[in-house]
Amino acid sequence: MQNGNWNQSQDRYTEVSADFDVKRILKVILSRWYWIVGALVLTVGGCAIFLQVAHPRYVAEMVLKYNDKQTELDELNRLIQPDESNLEYLTELYVIKSEEVINGAIKKLNYPFTFYRELTFRHDDVYPYQPFTAQVISYDPGKFQFGLFEIKQSGLITYKTKDETENLTFDLSKDTLVTVQGLSFSVKSVERLSQDYVFSYNDLNDLRGRLDGGIKVTEEGAGLPILNVSFSYYNRQFTQDFLQKLIESYEEYNLEQKKRSSNLTINFIQEQIKIYATALQKASSELERYKQRSSVPSLQASMSDVMGQMTQLETQKNTLEIAKSYINLLEQSLSNRFEPVNVGSLGLDGTSDGVLLRLVSDLNRLILDRKAYIIGKNLSVNNPIVKAADDEIDRVREQILSNIKVQRQKNESTLGIISQNLTLIKSRMNALPSVERELGYLQNDRDVNEKIYLLLINKEIETSIVKAGVLPSFTVLTRSYAYQIYPQAPRLISVSLVLGLLIGFGSIFLARFANGKFTEITKIGASEHVNLLGLIQRFPHKISQNEKDLLHFLENRSLFSESVNSIRTNLSFLTDTPSPQGKLLVITSELSGEGKSFVTLNLATSLTKIGKKVLVVVSDLRRSNMHRFFNHNNKIGLSTYLSGKVDDFHQTIHHSVVENLDFIPAGPSPFNPTELIQNERFEAFIASAQQEYDFVLVDTAPVGLVSDNVPLLKKSDLVIYIIRWLYSHKESYLLVNQIAEEYKIKNIGVIINDFYKDDLYANLMPAAYYSSKGYGYSYKQTYDYYGKKNNYYHNETPSKSIWRKMIRWVKKEQ
Repeated sequence: MQNGNWNQSQDRYTEVSADFDVKRILKVILSRWYWIVGALVLTVGGCAIFLQVAHPRYVAEMVLKYNDKQTELDELNRLIQPDESNLEYLTELYVIKSEEVINGAIKKLNYPFTFYRELTFRHDDVYPYQPFTAQVISYDPGKFQFGLFEIKQSGLITYKTKDETENLTFDLSKDTLVTVQGLSFSVKSVERLSQDYVFSYNDLNDLRGRLDGGIKVTEEGAGLPILNVSFSYYNRQFTQDFLQKLIESYEEYNLEQKKRSSNLTINFIQEQIKIYATALQKASSELERYKQRSSVPSLQASMSDVMGQMTQLETQKNTLEIAKSYINLLEQSLSNRFEPVNVGSLGLDGTSDGVLLRLVSDLNRLILDRKAYIIGKNLSVNNPIVKAADDEIDRVREQILSNIKVQRQKNESTLGIISQNLTLIKSRMNALPSVERELGYLQNDRDVNEKIYLLLINKEIETSIVKAGVLPSFTVLTRSYAYQIYPQAPRLISVSLVLGLLIGFGSIFLARFANGKFTEITKIGASEHVNLLGLIQRFPHKISQNEKDLLHFLENRSLFSESVNSIRTNLSFLTDTPSPQGKLLVITSELSGEGKSFVTLNLATSLTKIGKKVLVVVSDLRRSNMHRFFNHNNKIGLSTYLSGKVDDFHQTIHHSVVENLDFIPAGPSPFNPTELIQNERFEAFIASAQQEYDFVLVDTAPVGLVSDNVPLLKKSDLVIYIIRWLYSHKESYLLVNQIAEEYKIKNIGVIINDFYKDDLYANLMPAAYYSSKGYGYSYKQTYDYYGKKNNYYHNETPSKSIWRKMIRWVKKEQ
């Protein structure tokens, strides 16, 4: 019945709610708030340092839209060019980043030197500011050693190579000639200097390599003829300016490529114009001289008709000769297998070569489709689709070459017919008088050259108009100013804050998880024979292991003393039996260092406070130090009596400075401690001592290490098992249950020694671990209330927060 009441009163230690208590989680976090603050200081401080060290990077973007047709004149420029493939614009991904386009942008930027200013952790490009402007006179990349140029605020330029083979100094002033090995430049103007600067010469190839890495061209949307061109660099203004120059250079390159076909046509026509202009001038001169010399009359009407026919035939013949030359130019352009044919109209009228025009159009379309497969769809040249396109291109090319052959044969046949007709007309001319006949020939020659010349002039004008009407194949949709992309301070600060919180919170819960020491008070009492007696608070003073400690234990009125008295009350309740003999309490633990002797002495002194006569017996015959608390030399003790060297155990009992508290030290360490503890002499001694004392407290060796006192455990009125807070193994409570089950011990009380309030290890369940239905305090009261210093006891000093101390100090200073 008594045990039933005890178990009922100990519900305060065993009842656990299944839900987490948010307040307790907050307490766990607040218990190590300085960990979180430290982690935040670490991460935010690291972020601040990184922001100072890291080179900022900026990006500027432009969106280009590609058009199939800019003006109506484009139709004239595409007499043989097919409609471009929908994915043809993807080839521009590589054109924009080509060497020619980037070099053009660099030349437009006029950027021979890069100037830097030295900061604490890095150097910054000061573009567009230039301490001076200069003209490069000569540069030899094979000889230049790329040394370091420095500009001193005093107005000097120094140059030093890495191997210090050159260490030169120049005055920084207008018209100064700076000459080092491989490089020479002349200073044109000088700005006012506010600090020292460093500068380097921008080798074209090196600069292009650095800038090329920052250029990025992407497709804005699948299948849409829109490209996004971006450039990133370490200087905001330079990023924006270079992208602008890059697009300008690309626009010029694009126009030049589009005008290439017109240029080929114009060049061909101009060559023919030169030939016929010379021929026309010669024919006109000869005709004029012949008229002045011979004084011939005007040609008759019939003769004029014959001359007209002859002129027409000669014109047709010369036109075919021009077409023949143009066909030869087309044949030469077919030598580039996978490049479109950039040749304009094949003939001067386009009426006799329609099939050839269609074939050239088909060839260009196939070549563009092949490029779309490789660039747009990322197909390799070995892909079956690409190989099929290659075969089709070869087939059409062969058809063009065959058609060219047929075209030549047709022209030759036509030339033969024209030559026959000219022969007949000339035979009619031969019948005329010699003077008139010669005049007719001269007149015919002049008219033919004049017609061909005028025809070529008209063709040149037409092609020039087409060329003038050519516009870029793209338009700029959007322009943006350069903005910083790295490092992004708001994002980094946010990440550092989150990381700091994660580290802080993570370290708190990791410390809980990795803790291998005992903190789970709620796990005690799983066995019906094991009960939690209470918690002994951490002793607030240093222990010197002499009689002064006993007096301090006796007179102490602190939170620690109250916790011991609370356990004493529980002991009195638990051992309240009608038996007249004294109560035998056996104090043990799993390992040494858990505070058995300390708890034994404090329980003993606490029992004397209520008038109980107490005997403390030290049965740890191996390594006990309890005799030091009594200022005893330990030469006569329990081992002396059990080994028979002393006949009466009363000779081993010593009185302490505390009234009603006697003790028997362990005595000298014997060679057979187990046999001495487990003989009948020890049992008889215990029985006799119980007749003379109200409580006999036996301090035993750790039961987890030796089994000397196991028989004594079964005969005790109460076994007290000591677990030290945050010292004993976290599963040390399992040994208590094992002892109760293995040795059939019905009454074991557990004391948590050296307890101190640390919310880091508080249970995350609600406070009702131990209900307040029965006797005693709940776990909430034990852990939260008695864990606080409340200045109730006279020897405690009030705890003041650092904030209150600071506020009080500030007020005092005011």
